[in-house]
Amino acid sequence: MAITLRRLLEFVKDEELQILSGEDNLDRVVRWTHVVEAMEISTFLEGQEVALTTGVALKSEEELFDLVKCIIDNQATALIINTGPYIKKVPQNIIDYCAERSFPLITTPWETHMARIMQMFCRKITEEGMAGIELSSAVKNAIFFPEQKDVYIPALERYHYSAEWSYCVAMIEVLAGAQKIEKERQERLQKYIENHLSYRHQDVIIFEMDEKILLIFNQTNDHDVQKILNEVIKNYQRLLRKEESSYIGIGQSTKSMQCISRSYHQALGALKLEKTRNHAEEASLYSELGMYKLFLSMDDKTTIREYYMEMMGKLLKYDETSQTDYCQVLEAYLNHSGSVKDTADELFVHRNTINKKINKIEEITGFNLSDLDIRVRFKVAFMIQEIL
Repeated sequence: MAITLRRLLEFVKDEELQILSGEDNLDRVVRWTHVVEAMEISTFLEGQEVALTTGVALKSEEELFDLVKCIIDNQATALIINTGPYIKKVPQNIIDYCAERSFPLITTPWETHMARIMQMFCRKITEEGMAGIELSSAVKNAIFFPEQKDVYIPALERYHYSAEWSYCVAMIEVLAGAQKIEKERQERLQKYIENHLSYRHQDVIIFEMDEKILLIFNQTNDHDVQKILNEVIKNYQRLLRKEESSYIGIGQSTKSMQCISRSYHQALGALKLEKTRNHAEEASLYSELGMYKLFLSMDDKTTIREYYMEMMGKLLKYDETSQTDYCQVLEAYLNHSGSVKDTADELFVHRNTINKKINKIEEITGFNLSDLDIRVRFKVAFMIQEIL
């Protein structure tokens, strides 16, 4: 779990820290602390650190200003300046610069030992990291071994989560084309999502599983989760490379943690369907999938696979051996409710061409497409194709 700057400052409230700017932005995530005494060192920041400086290596206010700029540019969460012999007072132009960017700038008097602040911060960050590991492990146990309540409930309660709360699972997968993205990229995106959610939804449990980012919301219904994640998508779009797309599936809210496996598999099914449809950058709700829910809820896919092949097998084989496009034509024809004109317009061909192809499809499959019942059966087959 991520810990915010606000929570860290609560642990050192007796250390005479003074917030000069960014007081409205204290819910930013902190990953670690870093002493930064020179410009060269500031480039080592990876983002979400609390930087600390005494100014011992700085020769002028201009150098301090440049250091502050570099720390902000490198995505630090905050800067703590230990005022004293090297920086007697923070110049007003630096305070104004940080305030314009809502960047938390904090001072502490020389008598306060920076090492003690760092030690307290690092201990709390480490404890929070362990909490994240324990909670993600508890959730995984609840998903795959729901009956073993004595395994996951104590861990949840240790961190003030109730097994009787409702839980909603959301799942994000980012792909570069059809390929998985690098682990480093995934970790960066996960950090960004975690940071963004920490502003308003600090109780979200976030972890990686099977190369997907899982988000466990508590006491939040699936429609509210959709709104939250659509906002997240809008904000992290700028981080995605041109070839990258993100897919999001959201399960229904459960009655308790013991039922979370259902929400997890629903989110997984919704995500898979979105990938098949190539509906990127849009959070998909399992509860709105209509008839697809019937197919996704079936543990044994043998029956629906047999049905699919019964309807589509001959046409698939013909297309493969003859290099024809009859499956594509049939799908377009069904999507336009049997309208030859609309099908021809979509595929940019003459209506006579569509009529000939429909006749050939009937010949290959042995089904009469003027029969509404047959068209519905084919429509179901194409729906099944999206989840197999």
